Amino acid sequence: MKQIIVMISMIVLGIAIASFVIGFKAPAETVANKAVSELTWEGLYGE
Repeated sequence: MKQIIVMISMIVLGIAIASFVIGFKAPAETVANKAVSELTWEGLYGE
């Protein structure tokens, strides 16, 4: 019985972590796109 409870809780935990990672995808892409758009030759070397 304990093994079934542990198995179900691990599945629920995996789903929760997966939904957190999927939810983080859009903000991460926004930050990366903003960083790439601000990387310029002048910004890197100050010329």
